[in-house]
Amino acid sequence: MAHIGILYASRHGQTGRIAERIAAVLRKDGHVVQVRLCPRRGDAGLDLARLDGLILGSSVHAGRHHREIARFILEHRESLVLLDTAFFSVGLAAATPKGRAEAERCVNGLWAATAWRPRRVAIFAGALPYTRYRWFTRWLMKRIVAKMGGDTDVSRDYEYTDWGAVEAFARAILLPTSPVVLVSHEAV
Repeated sequence: MAHIGILYASRHGQTGRIAERIAAVLRKDGHVVQVRLCPRRGDAGLDLARLDGLILGSSVHAGRHHREIARFILEHRESLVLLDTAFFSVGLAAATPKGRAEAERCVNGLWAATAWRPRRVAIFAGALPYTRYRWFTRWLMKRIVAKMGGDTDVSRDYEYTDWGAVEAFARAILLPTSPVVLVSHEAV
């Protein structure tokens, strides 16, 4: 039984749902899991010294991961190298073959900015929750998605996350010989 922390940053909730699904898989395997939303400032509420592993996750907006995740990595880099770590990135771009390359560049940009690299990495397609966006965000996202040839009916939401891939990533997290894996999946 391992004690695992999951810390994530999310703007519209899909990254949080992915974090909770990872936690559910790990709990089902008998592990103790704490899931926390990364605060913009202050303590994340995780005692890193008591954890066997830490999973960080962040959504991508405008080509970047959330600042609070990068700040957490920079502030705790010395502790992170002592832990078994994993990272998952969530973005709408990952739903297309062209976008997956962009998503990988975003992840590599985070590594360059923080000088940290986890043992396992996954990239998951996110969601397009048009009905939860404010009018300007809905209008902007429709324009962006239309240029990509994607779903533009703003009267409904779209979810592109491959939940099977999320669960496979969760099961692979604690495998001792599992290498860094960059997982990209097409839209469901």
